[in-house]
Amino acid sequence: MLAGTVVACGSAPPAAPTLALTPCRLEGLGVEARCGKYRVFENRTTRQGREIDLRVAVVPALSASARPDPLFIIVGGPGQAASEAGAQLAEALWDVRSKRDIVLVDQRGTGQSHPLDCTGDDEPSLAERFAPSLDLAKTRACHAELDADTTQYTTPIAVDDLDEVRGVLGYERINLWGGSYGTRAALVYLRQHPSRVRSVILDGSAPTAIQLPMFVARDSQRALDLLYADCEADAQCQRAFPSARQQLTSVLAKLAEQPFEANARHPRTGALETIKIERDGLASVLLSLLYVPDLAGLIPLGVDRAESGDYGAMIAAAEAFAGAVELSTGMFLSIVCAEDVPRIRPEEASRLTKGTFLGADWLARWHAECGEWRAASLPEAYFEPIASDTPALLLSGNLDPVTPPAWGEQVGSHLSRSRHVVVLGAGHGVSALGCVPELIDRFLDSGDPATLDVRCALRLQRPAFFTSLLGPTP
Repeated sequence: MLAGTVVACGSAPPAAPTLALTPCRLEGLGVEARCGKYRVFENRTTRQGREIDLRVAVVPALSASARPDPLFIIVGGPGQAASEAGAQLAEALWDVRSKRDIVLVDQRGTGQSHPLDCTGDDEPSLAERFAPSLDLAKTRACHAELDADTTQYTTPIAVDDLDEVRGVLGYERINLWGGSYGTRAALVYLRQHPSRVRSVILDGSAPTAIQLPMFVARDSQRALDLLYADCEADAQCQRAFPSARQQLTSVLAKLAEQPFEANARHPRTGALETIKIERDGLASVLLSLLYVPDLAGLIPLGVDRAESGDYGAMIAAAEAFAGAVELSTGMFLSIVCAEDVPRIRPEEASRLTKGTFLGADWLARWHAECGEWRAASLPEAYFEPIASDTPALLLSGNLDPVTPPAWGEQVGSHLSRSRHVVVLGAGHGVSALGCVPELIDRFLDSGDPATLDVRCALRLQRPAFFTSLLGPTP
């Protein structure tokens, strides 16, 4: 559908903007894409001063008679790059790209779109994961090193970028897929550019009401409770770990009194390391494992061994998660410190974190970091629920520790033509699992979520628990 250079409609002086696209390869995508840069003003209101490039990648439809409405993929974080995190999803959506273009635009501040990367943005070491520390001097240094006005990196501004790219690519109407934070961006796009949206797919709804990270302690505790309930209902897991819940309580209590020093070999390098394991560090690792049910299945075994002083299984599991989520720190803080943390009320935060394995200190760290960050101030109207009659397919993983189904229900209550599908055995992000890619394709073809037969998505079960280091019991 796309030529090497695409020119927007209209003849506004001095010249219509252009976007040259050339062949490129995206990691995780098995076909060739076409990539280019599109320049916008950092300050879209004044249209003066610094200009930034947005990286645009188009995966052309395989069909010679492609549908006119592409699928735009908006990824999460906030701080992930669509051309990186979205490429694997584009690969999974084979049926979609057989007939529609798929468009990946790195949101301003991410990837190759003037990234707000900070020194030390690399994946934290094992030692840092198990003993996280609050370094406000590092946060201040990060802000100081950025060549950016961090108040200009918010969701409303980013979706106006996206619509400008839509226009220059020549698409009249588009379909939106948003995952995690990307669901918020998709909803904001729907509010600001409703006539341009044909349909919306939201995977793991994270509206502004979620006030990241306030509800994470509550929602991740729910996921942990489900894990232990499933272990108790599973004969093999219950036999191997009859006191699994109590073991975790015991381990966390011991670490709160006295951090544990573990001598362990790095799972990838084999290097012998001495790792200080703190209570908050272990809690943070548990949260990351709950994102992925296959890794969460290691928790009862890992905690059982940790109780006797062997943290090897937990260390290996933590390393398995490493690199799964790559974020631009400056972008993450610019969004969260503008759209989430300022609205957190201390008394509500105290109530929501009480009795959870993450606790209140985890939340307090975000308050402290945002105190050192220059973020935008958004109008109150921005935080209102987004209502629409645009067809919407909402997807949730029942085991998701950060965007569980309750948030999909809340978002869907304001979308009059929506349908919410909860995948019982899935965690954070379900669009690439099982038959869900086929459901997405059928929804895009019909534009009507009510007609979908979703029974295939309801058959997914939690992966088996590890009862030994050899794996699940056969």
